[in-house]
Amino acid sequence: MAEAGPQAPPPPGTPSRHEKSLGLLTTKFVSLLQEAKDGVLDLKLAADTLAVRQKRRIYDITNVLEGIGLIEKKSKNSIQWKRHPPGHPGPIGHQPRGAHPRGSQWAEEIPDSPEECEWPH
Repeated sequence: MAEAGPQAPPPPGTPSRHEKSLGLLTTKFVSLLQEAKDGVLDLKLAADTLAVRQKRRIYDITNVLEGIGLIEKKSKNSIQWKRHPPGHPGPIGHQPRGAHPRGSQWAEEIPDSPEECEWPH
């Protein structure tokens, strides 16, 4: 069996592994969504802006965000934050404690540590 020797560095201008990561893409996607006019983001525009070769990666991100209740589909190719006050740049989850219209009541409902969570038996 041949041993793998040192690999040649990638050609100049090749994106690094970090630059292609889904985590970084998600961060950039959320920034676009926060800056979107009226809180609605066109997914085709997002894919073009983020220079995504595989649109599937954008849909992976939206499926997760929709699954955890942060966004909702506005139409086939657009999404928006779910349950955020008009004019607010992001989701409720990104507001400081007490900033939500329900006030500190939400903060009281959120456990501070895993030990405080009630787990099903």
